[in-house]
Amino acid sequence: MKRYVKRITAVLLVLFAAYNLFWVAVVGSVYRDFLPGTREVYPLRTYAIDDLDGYTFNVKIPDYLSFTGNLGVQPKEGGQCALIIWPGIFRETRYGAFLPVGEGSFYGVYLTEDGKALPDAPERTRRLVEENREDIDELFTRADALWDY
Repeated sequence: MKRYVKRITAVLLVLFAAYNLFWVAVVGSVYRDFLPGTREVYPLRTYAIDDLDGYTFNVKIPDYLSFTGNLGVQPKEGGQCALIIWPGIFRETRYGAFLPVGEGSFYGVYLTEDGKALPDAPERTRRLVEENREDIDELFTRADALWDY
């Protein structure tokens, strides 16, 4: 019985080590290209460019053993909208935005890769996306110029 427990423990440790190596390799290969020119905000987790032509850019590395990180773009000052990009690792890249809906209130929406509301989005979301079309397009342009997204 003791031998059986040792073997199971050894197999589990090897599998856990393999998963860790896989995670480091995958996350590193996806997010490494986004980091040049950024400063480290939180060690090994969050990086930012504070002001590039009036915009702030951030890179959020996935948390340990997670595959969900994101890229963000927002105006340094005066802007109301923010773009979020979830780079695809095992699925296609997803896009979202925070759009203003009142004084200090924002509404989070998912977007298509060309900055439009999703086809099945509620009418309110479609209207809000169109009201902020110019800002959304500018954020997509900035993200594309820096990260080719």
